[in-house]
Order: sequence, then C-alpha cells, then structure tokens
Amino acid sequence: MENKKTFGAYILRRRKEMGMTQREFAEKLYVTESAVSKWERGMSYPDITLLRTICGVLDISEHELLTGSEDTQKRNVEKLANQYLRLTRNYRIAQYIIYGLILFGCGLGNVLAQHRLDWFFIVLAGVLMSASLTLVPALASLHMKLCHYKAALVWGSFTLSLELLLLICCLYTGGDWFWMAGISVLFGITLLVLPFLLPRMPLPTAWTDRKTSIYLFVETVLFLLLLLTGCLYSGGDWFVMAAVSVVFGLGFFMVPVWLRQLPLPETLKNHKCLLYFTIQSLLLLLLLLTGCLYSGGDWFVVAAVSVVFGLGFFMVPAWLRQLPLPETLKNHKCLLYFAIQSLLLFAMILTIDIYVGAHSFWSTDMPVAVTCLLLPWGLMLAIRYLPLSGWYRAAVSFLWTALWFWLSPFVADRIFTQYYGPGDPDSIWISFDFTTWGGNQTAYNVIAIVLFALVGIAVVCGLIGYGRRKHKIR
Repeated sequence: MENKKTFGAYILRRRKEMGMTQREFAEKLYVTESAVSKWERGMSYPDITLLRTICGVLDISEHELLTGSEDTQKRNVEKLANQYLRLTRNYRIAQYIIYGLILFGCGLGNVLAQHRLDWFFIVLAGVLMSASLTLVPALASLHMKLCHYKAALVWGSFTLSLELLLLICCLYTGGDWFWMAGISVLFGITLLVLPFLLPRMPLPTAWTDRKTSIYLFVETVLFLLLLLTGCLYSGGDWFVMAAVSVVFGLGFFMVPVWLRQLPLPETLKNHKCLLYFTIQSLLLLLLLLTGCLYSGGDWFVVAAVSVVFGLGFFMVPAWLRQLPLPETLKNHKCLLYFAIQSLLLFAMILTIDIYVGAHSFWSTDMPVAVTCLLLPWGLMLAIRYLPLSGWYRAAVSFLWTALWFWLSPFVADRIFTQYYGPGDPDSIWISFDFTTWGGNQTAYNVIAIVLFALVGIAVVCGLIGYGRRKHKIR
C-alpha cells in the first residue's frame, strides 16, 4: 500500500461508485461504520483477512486494492475478452438462425412441391459441409481440450459431411458409384491434409516420431482400397496384379522410411540395407508370380531364376557384406560371390532348358557356360589369390585373357560340333596375314592383333614387376 490516505480515498470512491452508504458497506463486511470511516479517512487499514471480501464487495482486484488505483490494462483486457465472447456468441447464433432458416425453407418447399422429403437431404448435407467449415471451429473454441484439435475436427467433419453428400446424391439418382467416389475423395483429402493434421493429433508416445510411416501406411491402404473398389465396380479381375505392382513400386521409397522409423530387433538394426534389398526382391518375385497367374502362363520359374541371377550382380555383394559369415569365409567374399553367381547362372540355363523342352544342358549348354566362366574366374583367382606383386598379377591376367581369347572359340566350336554334327570346324591356329585384308581374313587379322597386344602388355607388366623387384632388392 502506498499510503493510508490514498488507500482510504480509493475505497471511498469505489463505495460511492457502487451506490453504497457506509452503513451498507459495513454490514456487508460485518464491521462497524466507524471502522469504515477510519479506513476512508486514512486513519487505519482493514484487517488482512478482510481484503478478499472487500475486493468482492467493491468489484475490484486485490492488486487494485493494494495499490489504491484501477488496473486499467487488466480491465481493458477483460473488456475485450467479454466483447470477443459476445461476438463469438452472436456469430454462433447468427449461424444457427441462417442454417435453420435454410433448412426450414428448403424442407417446406420440398414438402409443398413433392409432398415428401427427397432433395431436401442434399441441401441438409450441403449445409453440414458449410457448417463444418464455419460453425465447428467456433464450437471447438468453447472447450480448451478441443481447441487444440480444431483443425482435425474441421477436416474430419467436412470429410464426413462430404461423404454423406455423395451417398445422398448416389441414392437420389439411383446410382451405384458411391463407393468409388467416396474412397476417391477420402484418398485425395487425406493425401493433402493428413501431413498437417498428424502433428496436431494425440498419438501414443511410441508413434510420435513415426508420423511419416503412419502417413505412408494410411495412404497406401486407401490407394489399395481404391483399386479394389475400381476393380469391383468395373467387374474386372486385375486387382491383385495392380495391388502387387503398386506395393512394389511404392516400396522403392517407402520401405527405407519404414525401416528407419519402425522398431527393429537389435540383430536387424545394422542390416537395413540387406532388409531393403530382400523385401524388394521378394516383392518383385511376387509381382512375377501374380503376372504369370493372371496371364495363365507357366513361365514364372524361368523368370524368377533369371531375375534372381540379374539382381545377384549388385545384391549378393551387399548380402555378403552384412551377413554374419564364419571367420574362415570372411576373407573370401569375392570367391563366394563368383560361386553364387555361377550357380545361379547354371540354374537359369537349366530352367530355360527344361522350359523349352531341350535336352542339351549337359552336352552343350553347361560346357559352353563353363567355357565362358573360365575368363572371369581365372582373372579373379589371379588378382585375388596369386602370391605375387601387382605387376606380376597384371601380367598373369593379360596372359590368361589372351589364352582364353585364343582357345575359347576352338573349344566352343568342338562342343557345338558334337551336338549338332560335323561342320566346318575352326582350327586352333589362327591363319593371319597382315598383307591381305577382306572377308574372313580380316577377322583373323584382328584376332591376331588383339592376341599380340595382350601378350605384349603382359610382357611389359612382367618386365616392370621384375625391374621393381630388382630395385627393391638392391
């Protein structure tokens, strides 16, 4: 309190503003008139236990009583708050009246014109849509808990009223398109609005950091449901094929998100790349299977083995890197890679042979495949396992390439001759003649040039390796 006189003068002014005499004021406080008189003349202060009662009688705050002055800022805030409350109340009442008059007028007009209610329900659904955008926010603001979820309530009520409007229009026109239209609308609205609503929705603690996964899952389910309704509406049988295709396509960017956000076991947390490739490979195989069944074919096994062989070129290294291999195999991943891919190649050739009804796997296909594999296998073994320096290994690699380039056509020719019968077998010796060019002679000359180049490079690499070794010894 600043001083007794200021305090007493303020009480006297507020008492007169309230239209009370000293006696009436004293009776409300259960004190004597003389006590009130002493307060107003600045001769004493009231007991501290009477402060709350005095504030209630004089309609002032404790701050105003203790300072002996009006809190104009607080009163302005309260005044503005009361004006806002009156404005919002009048806004709600105006909407009640407008929407009520629209419904009453349309209902009365419908009954007078058709003697029943039919198109009135279309108007009712339209009014509900309008009210969801104008009235629902005002109603949600009345409750503190609902105010935090105002956007969700608005869009939820708008979507429900829009679905109701579609249903009523479908029934009114005698159509059967409601499910197709309703799910399409629901998918479109959630696709645009759900990312803004999820941060404001009350989710369990375990899902608060997984909103992206929830959004992608919901949209995927709705899209598949849309495909199903479209298939049923058109009388088709393509839903399974379309659904697997969509899941496979969406998996390229959705599976990484799910693997990053979903709670995985500790043994799999460090193998997300492996899981991603495995899931996408299984989805691709499932897509091939559904395509084969849908087309009535019998080519699934051939396609599956071929796809696995093709994917193995870049997936097997990822698997070998992340799988827990025994200690004896950890330093031989390259050898394992070649072995796996070679087995897959043999499996692919065998399945194709069986599918086309041929019987040439052991007599022709397998030997030719082995002949082709000798080049990469020889290079891998030379580069990876020869206990020599890099230049010597390069020399051996070029020599092996030259040897394979020289002998492989002759070997392949002998294999095909045994199966298809005698023909014009190639000679192991290359009849090159650099003075003559034209026809088959050009091919022989080019092969000879390549062989001489490979051998020459091998010799150069060997000489460099020998020179470096000799230099180190010195």
